[in-house]
Amino acid sequence: MSERIHQTLVEQYQISELEIQTRKNLFELSDEELEFLNKYRLVIDGHLDEVVSHFYTLLSRDEYVGLLIGDSETFERLKSGLHKYVLDLFSGFYDAEYVNNRLRIGLVHKRIGLEPKYFLSAERYLRKSIDVTLARLIDDAAVLDKISAILEKLIAFDMSWIFDTYISSMLNEMNSLKLKTDLYVKSLEERVRGLSRLASKDPLTDLYNSRSFRDFLRRELLLAKRSHTSISIVYFDIDDFKEINDTKGHKEGDHVLKSIGKILTVIARETDIASRQGGDEFCLALIGCELPEAQAISKRLIEKFSAEFPDYSLSVGIAQLQDQTDLDVDGVIHRADQKMYQAKKSKGCKICI
Repeated sequence: MSERIHQTLVEQYQISELEIQTRKNLFELSDEELEFLNKYRLVIDGHLDEVVSHFYTLLSRDEYVGLLIGDSETFERLKSGLHKYVLDLFSGFYDAEYVNNRLRIGLVHKRIGLEPKYFLSAERYLRKSIDVTLARLIDDAAVLDKISAILEKLIAFDMSWIFDTYISSMLNEMNSLKLKTDLYVKSLEERVRGLSRLASKDPLTDLYNSRSFRDFLRRELLLAKRSHTSISIVYFDIDDFKEINDTKGHKEGDHVLKSIGKILTVIARETDIASRQGGDEFCLALIGCELPEAQAISKRLIEKFSAEFPDYSLSVGIAQLQDQTDLDVDGVIHRADQKMYQAKKSKGCKICI
């Protein structure tokens, strides 16, 4: 940024003398014509006020111009700038400095919000104002025609530079807007993901909630039917959990629930789905898993839980997808739930299949 602001616009756009000459050729501007135009510099110099006055008389027909100019100080600055612009047309020097001034004109007018249609209209008014003034000062019609023809090409040459910066400035604004939009969309996506996560996860354990678990399991049951794979459901709860809350407080109860969430995250495979069904009840869907493996995973669950909470116990029930037509999500979960209640008939940690 600091390097850029110390560069001229010609330097920023890397415009060479060769490029300037190439563009002169493009608009058929010969050195002879430009030298001819320079001969009338003193003529136009003595009548610049007339040119500028006529120009703004034509321009002020549009109310938009008055709104754009705004105040007398701005108007005076614009008049002074137009004086210099017209003199430059007859200067005889159409080098990098001349081009840099034209580039700046485009940049300034873009920044003040002048639309291209008004800029092009103003260019016509300026040529007309110069023609009207010179027609009063020069009697030779052939000379007037030649000056007018050269000015037409020279102003077109100017416009090519002016619109280079005008368009470049618009592109920069678009890129800046795109960057802001991309950042906003990214922020919005992150918030949506956060809200989606909050909607699908249990806030205490960071496991899937009951609704999300059923949605996932319904999809997995359909996939299991197509691929002829097995699914085992592990359903468990904490024995006498109400008593834990009543005697040791809800803080202890929450600690136990959070710990189970961490244990399930550790023992579950990437394809498995762990959830908190509500209260102290949990469910683990083991995808592509037969009963023996499901039982081994349940034992790991009990081992880790007992190592952390030796005074508490879990009751675990396991049910397996019976056949490829067994696609009732609630039915599969209910069977595992029933097995869990069978396990509760015994004291301590128990697994019932």
